[in-house]
Amino acid sequence: MRRSRLARLAGAVLLAAVLLPQTVLAATATPTTTVTPPQIQLACKLVVPNPLDATAPNRAIVCKWAAPTGITVAKYRLWRSVDTGSRVLIATVLPTSTLRHADRNIRTGHTYHYFVAAVNAAGTRVARSNIANVYVGRAPETLAFNCVVVIDAAKTDVSCHWSATSRTTAVRYVLWRSVDGGARTAVYRTSITGKRTFVDTAISAGQRIRYAVVALDKYGRIVAYGSPDTVQIPS
Repeated sequence: MRRSRLARLAGAVLLAAVLLPQTVLAATATPTTTVTPPQIQLACKLVVPNPLDATAPNRAIVCKWAAPTGITVAKYRLWRSVDTGSRVLIATVLPTSTLRHADRNIRTGHTYHYFVAAVNAAGTRVARSNIANVYVGRAPETLAFNCVVVIDAAKTDVSCHWSATSRTTAVRYVLWRSVDGGARTAVYRTSITGKRTFVDTAISAGQRIRYAVVALDKYGRIVAYGSPDTVQIPS
């Protein structure tokens, strides 16, 4: 008797499974989604002026990307949205050009979102990038900065001094110098409470030396800087 009842119960379950509508079975299945990964790797970051270059433009968000492989591209379109605003086309770059763009139309206190789309000759999108997000904080503070040549008898030095930063996030100062247009090097580092003066004794007659100082936060970002000051060492 028990085997007969079990057989009838199993048969009823099997029959119900066969007779269930396909829509019901589909609703009970686990849905699957396919996400296409970006074919273009986009990187954007905030770039501040070189403190040793007085002619450097204002800060900008610089975006760079690499060409996708195995895809023929007629042009790249760089789109931007600000905070939660709509996406706007800000640049069109040909594949024969350097794949980068400097966005200088930025303001403090906003988050900028960038996206690159590659299109073919017909204008159809054939590749896309990831979305790169950049937050623009306050512009660096300007410090009073001055360097002078000090001649004492047969000894010649350069003395630099600067004002204190008011940025509470600053943790240290770094003094840079460039000799005769060469590469810049850091010649002095100190904590935010250290001496804001430096005497450069490693100089030679006839040199033209450019100095600049920056205040950095704990992440190494420039929060204040002293404008470049150039001195000429007498011959």
